[in-house]
Amino acid sequence: MKKYFFLLCFMLYGILLPAQQPAASWKVTPQAGASGEMELLFTVAVAPGWYIYSTEALDGPVPTSVSFAPDAGFELVGTFKELSQSKEKYDEGFGIKVKIFEGTAQFSQKIQLKTDKAFLLKGTVVYQSCNGRSCTYEEEEFQVQIAGEESAAAVDAVVATGEESEALWMFLLLAFAAGLGAVFTPCVFPMIPMTVSFFISGNQNKKSGVMRGLIFGVSVTAIYALVGVLAAIFKSADAADALSSHWIPNLIFAVLFLAFARSFFGAVELTLPTGLANKADSKADRSGAFGAFFVAFALVVVSFSCTGPFVGSILVEAMSHGIALKPVLGMLVFGLALSLPFVVFSFFPSWVKKMPKSGGWLNMVKVVFAFILLAFSLKYLAVVNQYFGWEVLSREVFIAIWIVCAALLGLYFLGRLRLAHDSVTDHIGVARLLFAIASFTFALYLLPGLFGAPLPALSGIVPEPKGVPVFAPQAATTAAAAGQGLCGEAKYSSPNHQLPYGLPAYHDIDEAVACAKQQNKPVLLVFKFDNCSVCKSMEGKVWSNEQVLDILRNEVVIASLYVDDKTELPQSEWVASAIDGKVKKTLGRKLRDIQMSRFGVSAQPYYVLIGHDEAVLTAPVAESSVEEFLRFLRSGMERFNR
Repeated sequence: MKKYFFLLCFMLYGILLPAQQPAASWKVTPQAGASGEMELLFTVAVAPGWYIYSTEALDGPVPTSVSFAPDAGFELVGTFKELSQSKEKYDEGFGIKVKIFEGTAQFSQKIQLKTDKAFLLKGTVVYQSCNGRSCTYEEEEFQVQIAGEESAAAVDAVVATGEESEALWMFLLLAFAAGLGAVFTPCVFPMIPMTVSFFISGNQNKKSGVMRGLIFGVSVTAIYALVGVLAAIFKSADAADALSSHWIPNLIFAVLFLAFARSFFGAVELTLPTGLANKADSKADRSGAFGAFFVAFALVVVSFSCTGPFVGSILVEAMSHGIALKPVLGMLVFGLALSLPFVVFSFFPSWVKKMPKSGGWLNMVKVVFAFILLAFSLKYLAVVNQYFGWEVLSREVFIAIWIVCAALLGLYFLGRLRLAHDSVTDHIGVARLLFAIASFTFALYLLPGLFGAPLPALSGIVPEPKGVPVFAPQAATTAAAAGQGLCGEAKYSSPNHQLPYGLPAYHDIDEAVACAKQQNKPVLLVFKFDNCSVCKSMEGKVWSNEQVLDILRNEVVIASLYVDDKTELPQSEWVASAIDGKVKKTLGRKLRDIQMSRFGVSAQPYYVLIGHDEAVLTAPVAESSVEEFLRFLRSGMERFNR
């Protein structure tokens, strides 16, 4: 077992510390003080096994220091100082005692603002990192958006990880819910009594049964986490783009969802190889910790036909968006939730007698999940449809299929629709009646969508309406529909990249700024990507507001910037990234690099209001409510009109 444990640790280490990354990563956070003073906090995370030197200048290693680009908007107050306690060591290479930092450390530099106007503070952190065998000289550039007298808001502009953290927590919550949901499937639920009987079998005391249960729970969690590790190994930013927008992976996901739905409907049973399941069962007969592990392994293998759709959904979501460790975290939480009831019953085995008996209700759970999988397979088919510009799966067809699925599900709950493996019943309970009402209500909610209603609650899933929605305020939008911006033809326009409500937009920042100068309006930068559910949700729920739409239509020039646009740029427009040094040759990669280098944010959607000099007018926002987005727009407009 030890070699497998160390193999797992090595794989995790390979994910946590990619070889191409520098030994230290920096984060700069501005904190507003009194009388126009601001403190810049520099937080560094040093990779395991490495260290960096202190700010003390010695005749030897390069001290950690910071330099700033010339700017009339501020002046330095004091020196660049250490906030963390350094560690002293004898450096054999230099033959002197030095002070170093390992793990994490924090530094500070105070500045005095000399203007109430927004400006971009640029600088470079210079440091030397060593690991006892080799050293590297590093220069890491940084940018901090200072919003002048509204400097407190600049913290949100630079440290914009809150939205990503919130999205991660929501993803983990859904993964946990999926794990609990998988417990109530015909492949897992009946195994609870059998598994608990294994925990308490023999002449062993209660403590031994509890220990077996804990080992079982840890083993199930570890097995699913290993699946996440394997997915994370192949995850990269470019892979995430392909998974979310390219037709091949989305077609594969759609086929998988349809296959699982077919299995849940009872047409076919999807299982892992029989030999694998039999081998796991034979190993599970052993007692002690080894037996508990193989009982866990047997559960994972045998229950695959029911847990597969949950696992597949989590991995698809994790691989399409988010951080590199998202598949690992998602699978770990899923395994934890799936094993939790087993562990709890190992503590209180008498509770097993109070469990509801297995029966037809378990098959009903499978059928309900089948309808859900069938409906969500359309989400991936819609990406394929959009990729090729087909009209096969239009918004109307998509909604019509969902209406049919919801109506059939309602009839199923009422017992008017039965499948081959369903039990015959002469009455329905209150729960089934309530679920039937919910299904029919959902079908009625979808019905107006066939005639152009925006359906804001589903704007992140249902395809966008083409042209001006019937229920949106009307405007003369023929120019926008033909790929025109507010001042003329827009470069890189595409039928798939039209904004809703007929809003005209550019897809190049320089073009948008040039038009803004002609119109004497600020520019709204909208960083987004195809199939971004939150982007569509914002446009469906927030942009549809009458006050928001009035500002977007009449008071700003919009730059709709797709960070996944695959358009090849002419060589004259290629840019070398200030982040990784690579040349960005496509429009999407160039726009993503601009978002990350200028604003320090990689998540979408992201909204920035800039003036004619491209200075930020107010703190940018990400996903927000109507009230928050209106405050953002009005604050920027007020500063622009001063």
